[in-house]
Formats: sequence, C-alpha cells, structure tokens
Amino acid sequence: MRPRYWLLTTLSTILIATVAIAGLNMAADVYGLYRPSRGRRLPVYGDDRVAKYLLSMRYVPENFNSLLIGGSVSANWDVTAIERLRVYNGSLDGGNMVEEKALIEAALERPGVSAILLLVHPALTYSHEFQTVELKPGLKRSALGSLSLWNAYTNMLNIRIGRTPQTFDYAGTETFLYARSEMNLNMKEMWDAPEFTVDPVAWRAYLDLVANLRARGTQIVFIVPPTSEHLLESKRAPLARYMDRMRSAIGTGDLWVDFLSPESEAFCKNRANFSDGVHLTPDGAKQVVAHINAAVNRWITERRLLVAKR
Repeated sequence: MRPRYWLLTTLSTILIATVAIAGLNMAADVYGLYRPSRGRRLPVYGDDRVAKYLLSMRYVPENFNSLLIGGSVSANWDVTAIERLRVYNGSLDGGNMVEEKALIEAALERPGVSAILLLVHPALTYSHEFQTVELKPGLKRSALGSLSLWNAYTNMLNIRIGRTPQTFDYAGTETFLYARSEMNLNMKEMWDAPEFTVDPVAWRAYLDLVANLRARGTQIVFIVPPTSEHLLESKRAPLARYMDRMRSAIGTGDLWVDFLSPESEAFCKNRANFSDGVHLTPDGAKQVVAHINAAVNRWITERRLLVAKR
C-alpha cells in the first residue's frame, strides 16, 4: 500500500472509530446531556464531582425544582423526603463554595431550578481549590469519551454485577458505606484551629453566589447544619462569630433553618445523631430533613417561598 493511501486509511479509521465511540456514549447518556432526561432516574457514577456537575446541566433542571448545596455534612440527607419541593442533593464530599457555585451555575443555565437550599458552614469557605478536576462547561466533552467516563462505566458495571454497592440515588443523596467515627484530616484541622479559617476566594464566591441568586429571583433557604454538643463545648464562641459574620454579610431576609438554635439543643446533645460530631447518622439525617420539610411547608403555605412546579 502506498504511504499516502495508508495514511488516509489510518486517519479515516481513527475518525470513524472516534465518531462511533462518541455516538455510543451519547446513546448511553449516563449524565442526561444528549437526550431528554425528564422522568429518568440517573444516579452518580464514577467521580461524584464530574457526575454531579454534568448532571446539573440538564438532568437536574428537567427533573427538580430545587438544589441542596453543601459539603459532606449534608451529603447523606435524603432530600426526597421534602414533600413540596423536588430537591436534588448537590453536596460534594470535601466540597467548597467555588466548586458548589460552579454546580449551581450549570443548573441555572436551563429553566427549572427556582430554589436553592444553601448550607451555612465553615467547611464551604475553608478553601477554594477544585478537588479532582476544574468544574467548567468544557467538561461536557468528557461525556463523549474520557478517562472519567470510563471510570463511570466501570463503577456502573461493578454495581450491576453486585461487586460494588450503589452509593448514590437518583436525587444525588449519598449512602455512607462506613461509619465516620473520626473526622477526616481537613475537617479535623478546621475544627482544631482557634478560629475558623475563611478563604478569601471561597468567601467571595459565597457572597457573589447569594447576590446573583437574589438578582435573578431564585429563592434561598439558608441551612445551618447541626453540630454535636461535645464539639460545640470548645468551639461555640468561634462558631458564633463565624455565623455572625455570615449573617452580617448575606442578611437575614430569607428562610433560615438553624440547627444551632436553642430549639435544636436536645438534638445536638444526643451523640446517637452523629457519627463523628459533624456528619449525621442515617437516623439523625432523617430527623434533620423532617425539620427542614416542616419549615419549607410552612413557608410555602404562607406563600413566602414560591417555587416552580415539577
């Protein structure tokens, strides 16, 4: 074969194979990007950051009207129990506000999401680095063929043959496979410091996000998650100063659900509700979601919280 024909044949074969692989990946559409996703139930496979970011582009706004934003402390909250909202749990393990802001912006590119349930917690403003990959629109190309997509397929296969348990449900809620008896190193470092460190980039991202949500008329439900009393004993004053700073910066005109308020004192004193002082046990998470559900129901009934129907 002449070199010219060999080159053309090789390039044509590569091009056809690339198009065929991309076509197969579009047909599989594990992130709900390339065909209508309303009514589908797509769990997270592979890297949860990549998956939740890509799912937020189309799947979330076509199936949910609200988004819970937080770190690992809210990752196992079963938000499907919130009766009058369709909430997707966008919490990321070790997540910070820069990552979460990218996820929200992706979800708001399409109409559908009209309420954000936003955690107020030092972990979200502790750092600003992307943990695995930068979450940006160009990441959509990875759904056509990439190492992260291969990892997602591998994870999916292992789940279907029973080798690996299903970690996430269709609404983004994570099932913690192992009890977190101790905080991870980053969380422990944050709680051991005399004051809660506030990363200026993450802080700015938080304030910008709140301002942008209000400017577009998106409803915000601020949630201060519970913390075990044994942790609060030594950090109550620093945590109160952090919360005062947050309230001063973002205001109090929205719905606030505060699990550090006196009415939640009994919950925080019950160690059975916590696995490591900040992460909740399944029963503790269930109680927290029930409380949020009641608060949201009251606000919807009073027409102080208006959300799109789904």
